[in-house]
Amino acid sequence: MKLRITKQEDELSFYGHGKLLITGEYFVLDGAQALAVPTKYGQGLRVKELHSAENILYWIALDNKNKPWLQFTFDKETFTCFNTSQAEAKDLTAILNAARELNPEFLSEAKDLAVETRLEFPRDWGLGSSSTLIHCIAKWAKVDGYILLQKSIGGSGYDIASAAHDSAILYQLINKQPQTIAVNWKPVFSDKIYFAHLGKKQSSPQAIKNYRELIKDKTHGVNELTRITEAVLRCTDLKTFEELINEHEMFVGAQLQQMKVKDSLFADYWGSVKSLGAWGGDYVMLTNERTEEDLKEYLATKNITTVFKWDEMIFANQS
Repeated sequence: MKLRITKQEDELSFYGHGKLLITGEYFVLDGAQALAVPTKYGQGLRVKELHSAENILYWIALDNKNKPWLQFTFDKETFTCFNTSQAEAKDLTAILNAARELNPEFLSEAKDLAVETRLEFPRDWGLGSSSTLIHCIAKWAKVDGYILLQKSIGGSGYDIASAAHDSAILYQLINKQPQTIAVNWKPVFSDKIYFAHLGKKQSSPQAIKNYRELIKDKTHGVNELTRITEAVLRCTDLKTFEELINEHEMFVGAQLQQMKVKDSLFADYWGSVKSLGAWGGDYVMLTNERTEEDLKEYLATKNITTVFKWDEMIFANQS
């Protein structure tokens, strides 16, 4: 299938930001207040109505280099995938079915449709290929993104909130209901904050499963990480920020019975290092008071070459 949607055609279009979870990992699932930021890299979804009416949904997913990495053909009535048994097709079927359950009018018209998604970041970066997709489908189906998430692949929902926001957010589940507050969080020392990709894609479902099995009493962790999140939001100097993220790392590491990423990978690094999201993979946040060249030379010795300054990674609303 070589179907592509051109910019000249009439279409519906939707977009979601990628995300980085600055504080609250794991315990956000149980009510800890978390701080998350949207990234400049996200995912778009475009829908084109075709002239044919065979109840077909054509789906093509493009990567950040505009190359197809998934191509599906669905029966639009049942969402049965004709041409593959890939896990991605099953996940997409689950999301589409959940969207129709929430809105029975979703994709009920006879006309065939072509859908094209395009990632702006490599799939192994862990910035939210699934969450941005669910956000876009929720907007398309006119349903609640949080409920769609729970009825399909599950999760805390902070990533769905980040996909929809142009600013940092405070996110918390209160009585299992998502509460989101948009905040203007760009520290005055943001020029000293960097983000590096470790190149070790983590399985979020497996990480969550391990957390669930290991930690039975979540209350202490919820309270502790909420306190740290609130302190990070108020912080106005780099030294205090480093103390807070070090404290966060020590607490989560002790709870998970895992070595902190600085101890395991960056023991000789001069600044602070914090895992972002699932421990041991995806991105880390580093503080650096030396030059950018010093940092990149150091990381190169660890075979880490994907490094961003704050302004290169974090989305800033210019309006």
